[in-house]
Amino acid sequence: MTRRRRAAGRPGSLKEKGAVAVEFALVLPIFLVLVLGIVEFSRAFNIQVSLSEAARETARYTAIHYADASFSTATAQGVGVSAAPSVALAPGNINISYSGGSACAAGDSVIVTVNFATPYMTGFPALIPGMPASLNISSKGVMRCGG
Repeated sequence: MTRRRRAAGRPGSLKEKGAVAVEFALVLPIFLVLVLGIVEFSRAFNIQVSLSEAARETARYTAIHYADASFSTATAQGVGVSAAPSVALAPGNINISYSGGSACAAGDSVIVTVNFATPYMTGFPALIPGMPASLNISSKGVMRCGG
């Protein structure tokens, strides 16, 4: 009776299967960190673009309509909120100020600052020491009064 033995170097041997499992266990965490980082960065980039659009539209609306009788800060903030539908902005996230003081006069500029804080989508960055627990993003829009 002859027994056939598998050679240690042949594909499919138990030693090779164990080595593949160890390599997978070493590579998987690095791969997951990379994928989660890409997801968090792309979400932050999307929020930044939305906040920039909100700041720009609020500044534009304020610079053009500041002299209208129906103009109010709340209306301008509402324009900014509607300009960023992918972000849950509130009018309180939008701050409107003027370079010349408390009103938009010809030659002055309207300065709009939008601040937004949101928790991380994956929660992973909050586990890293020194990283903030939430994602704080801001954007600024400036436009000359009078269009």
